[in-house]
Amino acid sequence: MSTKSDIYTQHEQDVANSAGARRKAAGDPPPLPAAQGKLENKQGTQSSNTVPSTSINSYNTKILRTGIDSLYLSYQGNLLEESSIRLIELKKLAQSNEPHTVSLAQIALNDHVFEVKDRGRHPFAFILNDNWYRIEIAKLGAIRTPLAHVQVRSELLTQHGVENSVSDLNNIVNELGILTESPAVSRLDLCVDFVTDYPLFEISDNDWVTRAKTMDRYTVKREFSGWSIGIGGNIIARLYNKTLEMEKHPRSYLEELHRECGWDGVSDVWRLEFQFRREALRELGLKSFGSLSESLAGLWQYASTDWLRLIVPSDTDKTQSRWLTACVWGVLQQAKWSGDQKVSRVAVAKGRPPSDRSLFINGISGLTSFMAREGYTDPIDGVHAYFQSAKNFHDNREHMTGFDFHGYLAQKVALKVKSYNTYLNMPEDKDIHPSDKAVADEYRKQSDGE
Repeated sequence: MSTKSDIYTQHEQDVANSAGARRKAAGDPPPLPAAQGKLENKQGTQSSNTVPSTSINSYNTKILRTGIDSLYLSYQGNLLEESSIRLIELKKLAQSNEPHTVSLAQIALNDHVFEVKDRGRHPFAFILNDNWYRIEIAKLGAIRTPLAHVQVRSELLTQHGVENSVSDLNNIVNELGILTESPAVSRLDLCVDFVTDYPLFEISDNDWVTRAKTMDRYTVKREFSGWSIGIGGNIIARLYNKTLEMEKHPRSYLEELHRECGWDGVSDVWRLEFQFRREALRELGLKSFGSLSESLAGLWQYASTDWLRLIVPSDTDKTQSRWLTACVWGVLQQAKWSGDQKVSRVAVAKGRPPSDRSLFINGISGLTSFMAREGYTDPIDGVHAYFQSAKNFHDNREHMTGFDFHGYLAQKVALKVKSYNTYLNMPEDKDIHPSDKAVADEYRKQSDGE
């Protein structure tokens, strides 16, 4: 029987054999429809930093490309009144039972033609779709909701580059409303595509050192297909067989790019991907799109070194932090990205004090209801009577609750302070006791004015 050390010191020939057989049997996948829009596909505009095809002798692991696979941006601003009127009309057309009427629910923006969906997605009132962007638009006069929240499609990012894609998007959003800030990054997926002879199918739970709490291993038709780590958290990692995934969802443009980067057309291409959600991006110092390019190296280094690491377990040393990094992971950590490789994690407030609206509109409802019930019209008299009645009510319940009026108030204030501090100071990777979560959720509802 092979030992654990054998796995990391022997070449697994069946990896290459099974990969080659499956690729030859599958043939070339059909091409995807070309994206429509006005950007030109010029040489050198891909969203990836291609790596020279020099092989790194760590189980023949070679990085083919690095790239941004998903990008979500938020735009602060105000919807134009004429845009609102037009979108409401188109949304009504989209809700028709007549196919011909539904087909008229389209809007032209910056040489794009967007389909207007029949409904929004809370808290956004409108959704616009084309091959390149999914744009969610807030209703006219929305206060807390951004003007727009946009998903930039993966194919566009890969073929036309991030800067070109976002420049085009800025022009689109500018036609809909008046922007007050540069776009903020609300989600970012970084990926590295690579080939390797390393026995990835032999990885077990114990081979990962991570801050994440969840791990899921996947197979397709009993063939190992990959891992998802940290699902539900602010950072998520995916290591998966991209070739196997593309047999189900072909992407001819990506196969062509892989070939240009040195792929032999036979070996399995694997992808390591890190998804950063807004909370993680803020903690790692990335807020606006303008600072994206200078942050990529630091984000990758943090995710692949501090947050997650593939290691070789030791039977003699029980301290995981001292275990050796697996050779294939060491190569992936060295993937080339722009910007500073060092990133500082900063504390970000996860809660906020109750708004004036919450305190003085929602919070005053008990007083106004009391005044209406008791017939008070003068606010000063009403406040005094309300206070005295509340004191009598709680003082009379002290034998049941253990708190008189002043004790009850002190308890409630302490609860609010605790819930606020829980949301303010709770680290990303710390377990929250159910009682703490309950009070924090209650505080969040009150601060949001629910």
